[in-house]
Amino acid sequence: MSIRFFLCAGIALLAACGPAKQEQALAARRAEQLRPADARLAALYERSCLNCHARADSGAPLTGQPEAWGLRSARGLPALVQSAKQGLGAMPAMGLCADCSDVDLRDLITFMQSPSP
Repeated sequence: MSIRFFLCAGIALLAACGPAKQEQALAARRAEQLRPADARLAALYERSCLNCHARADSGAPLTGQPEAWGLRSARGLPALVQSAKQGLGAMPAMGLCADCSDVDLRDLITFMQSPSP
């Protein structure tokens, strides 16, 4: 095969990846700006959740992107709260929110998996 074939194939692959990366970057920028309406919950979110759930490269599902939460959401809110309490993957136990109650964790998860306005 000619080098021209490989160059064209490489360019086509890069072009196909471009929009997905751009969408992911836009979703991360939106996630960085989202906060719960409740000031106390917003403070917990900023301190404990924002660093991972607003960074596309963290591996955590992005805030405001329900499709990113898909399989997790399918497990149900009680299972998500339990995972947050115990830690899962790279997320430490309590999601770095040692003073969060189960209700706080539930409310934070509900906020993060809801579509952004």
